[in-house]
Amino acid sequence: MNKISVVVVTKNRFSDLSHCLGSILSNSEKPYEIIIVDNNSSDQTRQLATGLLRNSQIPVIYCKYVGSGYPKIYNKGLSLAKGDWIAVIDDDCVAHQDWIKQINFSIEKHRPDVIMGWCDTYYSDNVYSLSTLLFDNEWKERSIKGDQVIDFEILDNKNIVYKKKFLSEYNLKYDESRADVELGAAEDCDLGIQVQEAGGKAVCNKKILVWHKDPQNFLWLINKTKSSFYAYQSLLLKWPMEDRQKLKKESRSLSDLVGEFSQKYQLNFFQKAHLFIVCKITLWFNIFLNAQ
Repeated sequence: MNKISVVVVTKNRFSDLSHCLGSILSNSEKPYEIIIVDNNSSDQTRQLATGLLRNSQIPVIYCKYVGSGYPKIYNKGLSLAKGDWIAVIDDDCVAHQDWIKQINFSIEKHRPDVIMGWCDTYYSDNVYSLSTLLFDNEWKERSIKGDQVIDFEILDNKNIVYKKKFLSEYNLKYDESRADVELGAAEDCDLGIQVQEAGGKAVCNKKILVWHKDPQNFLWLINKTKSSFYAYQSLLLKWPMEDRQKLKKESRSLSDLVGEFSQKYQLNFFQKAHLFIVCKITLWFNIFLNAQ
């Protein structure tokens, strides 16, 4: 059995964290250890973690980290991991019951350096959540051929597994110098490109599935879109797009994507129209930001 360390970074999301950890602990196969990096929460996060320390049959490491910036916080998680593989999952994700089993399957089948899992939305009846998922999945699909990842910028902290030996051998970690822009968001994209530049192998297994709690209202969606836009622009200053763009598949039309989602999630006519409008507004907002 592979030694898989699971890293969960969290801040003031006790309920979501409890849900996430419950899904990991109830998996059909168990991880080697669970590492909780608490970014100075003021809710019941510490009590939850200490309860797990006392009662869990799986080793649990709890670390309170006071600093700010996603790269610094995630690097703390990487540094604490003792397993041969480091699986990172967002605290607002719920893992499929075979999450660890499918990670083990991909390790044995591909012997990769990085494995990217797949995300669905936890709120499949909410058009704002579906809009977030639609754009996220389209972005990722353009950089996947079969089970091979061709542009590693799509590697996503919500559901990603790193080979610890590869990171150590090439001295790779999240870039802490980026922490001043949107708290260093897009830190996962940056580390993905570092892995690609070092000659790593990345695969995608959509059965390594998590459900993510995406935005559920318009203001939340717009704020997330704005933060992601500025974080990505910062990323492009370090890693220009030109060479990587040549690797990607062509974009699909919004009408096709909305139609596909409407069928998959069994949306009625009004829900489909609402989803299309929300997606259009999101695209226009990105154009507006780009023009600033």
